[in-house]
Amino acid sequence: MTSKYHKYSFGDPEWDIICEDPEVVGTTPEEDEDGPVDIRALRVFMSKVVSDMMKAKLPFVDQGLRVTDHDIAVNGGNITVRAYIPEAGANETFALMLWMHGGGYMAGDRETDDLDLRSYCVSENIVIVSVDYRLAPEHLFPTAVNDCYEALKWVLRKATTLSADPAKGLIIAGLSAGGNLAAVLPVIARDDPLFTTPITGQFLQMPLICHKDEYPDRFKADLHSIDDLADSPFLTRLALNKTCKTVKIDTKSPLFSPLLAASHKGLPKTYFQICGRDPLRDEDIAYAQILQENGVEVRMEIYTGCPHIFHYVDASTQAAKKFRNDTRFGIRWILGRS
Repeated sequence: MTSKYHKYSFGDPEWDIICEDPEVVGTTPEEDEDGPVDIRALRVFMSKVVSDMMKAKLPFVDQGLRVTDHDIAVNGGNITVRAYIPEAGANETFALMLWMHGGGYMAGDRETDDLDLRSYCVSENIVIVSVDYRLAPEHLFPTAVNDCYEALKWVLRKATTLSADPAKGLIIAGLSAGGNLAAVLPVIARDDPLFTTPITGQFLQMPLICHKDEYPDRFKADLHSIDDLADSPFLTRLALNKTCKTVKIDTKSPLFSPLLAASHKGLPKTYFQICGRDPLRDEDIAYAQILQENGVEVRMEIYTGCPHIFHYVDASTQAAKKFRNDTRFGIRWILGRS
């Protein structure tokens, strides 16, 4: 059955062509249907191919901010976070955004979104802290979730040192797998009696929201992009299934599938950026719908014809430029500045 949101799958004049270019699509690691995830190839893709693609098209912002790395002790080890802090006058403080990178929980690091985060820090005058959470298969589910929640609590304890003031705004944000983490953390925080800092908003870029096998009955008739776009460039249904197996994700757990949370009331206002040619598209729209039904203020941008992580692949396209401008707008919207 074809998704009722099929109209978003195709129709971008640049990306309809790019998605048929074997030299571009062929940069992603090949998938063996019966074999394990090629971790090395995935990490090379995220650390070099994606990085090189963005470096070729995006500026390196090194003025108007300071960038510092910090080590955090977590259960069973340590992680590093990178703080982007606007240039400040004496005692000046800023709103705060916690950022989680993508990479299927198996790749990516604090370098993945470095160029973008530098730019957003300066243009939006906001402290951004990027979490270098531990990766699978060395660290299995729910390690990434726990690491990011510990990072959130650490950032709040160290807010003054980071020139941050959560009372001016606290955003939980991420992309792809990081978008999944950004959707899960506000649910955990809401249900944690010891977490008392209000979260202003969640910023979800093309997030994983729920495994296909666990789609709630009320949504099953509408969630078809996972099949319609099973072989979409840069993210396939096969890759998603292999990710869950490799990371040993409990797909029934709301620590992975926020759509399955016992309640969606009391969650913060939410900004979605959704790719029209992405197998995750329909579940993202469903999550936006259920949040709205539960009184959450939601804004959603859908990029017609654009595949998963398209803004990484070619930052010079009009859709990628719009995506980054919309990110800036989304930060302002969550903070009430728009």
